[in-house]
Amino acid sequence: MVSNGVLEFVREDDYIEYFLFPRLVAEDINEELNEVLLHVKGITEKFCENYIWHRDTFAVRARPGNAHLLSEGQDTKSMTCENKEELPAHSYGITHYGDNIEDEWFIVALLYELTRQIPGLIVRCVDGDGEFLLIEVANHLPTWATPENCHQCVYITNGALHLIENSTDTLPVLDGIQLIRDTPAAYRVSNDIENCISLRAGAYPARIKENLHRATAYVPVGVAALLKHKPALIASAIREFCSRDSVDMKVCRAMRFFPPENRVNTRITFTKCLYAMLAHSNYIPDRRTGWNLPHQGSKSFPEQCLGMKIACGFEILASQAKPNTDWDTNRQWLKYVDSLKSKGYFQDLIEGSKGYTQLMDAAKDYYRINLSEIRENSLIGQQLIDDLKSIDCNIEEFRKLEATLPPSDDDSWLAVSPEDLDKMLSERYGEQTANGDCEMTEKLTEFLAQKSSVDGVEATAPPVRPQRGVKKPKGKVHFAAEETDSPAGNNVDFDPDAFQTHVKNLLDLVIPEDKWDSNSDMSDYGDDTDIAKNIDEMHLIKTNTNLGMYMNQMDKELSKTTIGESFEKKPTEDAFDDIEDFTPVDIDLNTLKNMMESYQAQLGGPGPASNLFGAMGVRLRPPEEHKSED
Repeated sequence: MVSNGVLEFVREDDYIEYFLFPRLVAEDINEELNEVLLHVKGITEKFCENYIWHRDTFAVRARPGNAHLLSEGQDTKSMTCENKEELPAHSYGITHYGDNIEDEWFIVALLYELTRQIPGLIVRCVDGDGEFLLIEVANHLPTWATPENCHQCVYITNGALHLIENSTDTLPVLDGIQLIRDTPAAYRVSNDIENCISLRAGAYPARIKENLHRATAYVPVGVAALLKHKPALIASAIREFCSRDSVDMKVCRAMRFFPPENRVNTRITFTKCLYAMLAHSNYIPDRRTGWNLPHQGSKSFPEQCLGMKIACGFEILASQAKPNTDWDTNRQWLKYVDSLKSKGYFQDLIEGSKGYTQLMDAAKDYYRINLSEIRENSLIGQQLIDDLKSIDCNIEEFRKLEATLPPSDDDSWLAVSPEDLDKMLSERYGEQTANGDCEMTEKLTEFLAQKSSVDGVEATAPPVRPQRGVKKPKGKVHFAAEETDSPAGNNVDFDPDAFQTHVKNLLDLVIPEDKWDSNSDMSDYGDDTDIAKNIDEMHLIKTNTNLGMYMNQMDKELSKTTIGESFEKKPTEDAFDDIEDFTPVDIDLNTLKNMMESYQAQLGGPGPASNLFGAMGVRLRPPEEHKSED
């Protein structure tokens, strides 16, 4: 996927990069770096035991001090967020986690463990969103922390997160590492931040089993043998099946490598993410291929349908197989090496020497990750075919094991009810406090008092964590007139200040004190003189003549009705003892009552009331829940 003058590299954003900076004191830095790398690999193998990666595994490679020249030697954009500044000798890795973000947090847990077991190790990790650890703990960050002044300021060491306070200028990584080494306690984050990270990454590796799902599938014997030999192959097969295209569909009709004639039942281990992807990917196979699936109500249908999908995934992988790369004949690779030589990457070392070989291996790793046109699936497919030739596919042995297979795990976790979703959200973001009548009306008044332009009201809301991987467009209200091509006659003439004044005047209408000579709430409507007098004395009634005329006309019409009897009244107060037969209207309660009736009329769906509640930051349960509680 490299540009050839026309096409440009498209950067993927489902990755996590990690930089491991050990404390190097020996004269031979490269030798000491390799020793640390062996230690890292030993810890990783133990920590990642039985873990099924969705796409890439965790892998680190030694990088010399001049590794920044690797990115300078390329002619295209790197798919990662590496910059070209000079870094100290370190170990580096990148993992694409695809659709399963749990892989990213598992790597964070692993990085924490590495810093606990390797003294002096400092780790930096970023993903496609940048400093994603800060995004996760956004609600607990200090007030000075912003995206502009936190770039390259987040590090992990001694099993704890550290944040360096910085100006708007980007802090060089070399300076950040030195600050952490000199005074680590000064930059350690608060307990709230650590607890927030621990909720996502603290339960590993014990949590590995919780994310697994085991099920019986009826698959071709070759697939069963491959999965027994390498259980992790299930991830590649499911990914290929779920992302199949028209070319892959033709491959599935042929089934050249895994014909459906010889099938056996076998127990397969999935991650919950992989199982959900496979279960919700619908596919009807061609009967001419040999798939004789029973009807959907049959007891054996789930096992056979699951096995058919897995077999198709393996078939797609095998069809993509290509021989390994010949580095000596790859023109693009040779051009890249010449560019590295011209920039002094190999440091005048003799070709074939130990140091030269290490630098060459690092360059190959970088090229394979960032610049190679070779697809990862091609290498996996070739390895799959090679393994298929070498392993024993004894169908009789698998048939003997069928009788001892345990039942499949319960997959009811696939169905998430609204109550389960609310529970997960409350565990993630906390319970929301109940809103009282006064609080609701106060929020409404505050919302309507917001100053805004024609672009819309910017309502204040409690801070929430930004959604991962989503670029938020700037909010703007578009009028229909803006979308027409006519330059004249469709412009909107809108005065926001005048509109706000009118709305506020309507909300601030109050009845003046000690003017209560009526016998009922609505009797004053019969006296035009008193109506005019009361209106003149109303608080903040300084509006134009048209509005006053409309109000007068409305009062006259309402005076002939019994609408006043529908209002909710306030409890009698001493302040109105001198007024006969008067019970003041509870404005707050009436406002809330009308809004709730409007919300119930929407049956919990979208509408004016729910939109207004949402803008005020108020979340209401569906009307059905209130009925069930009553």
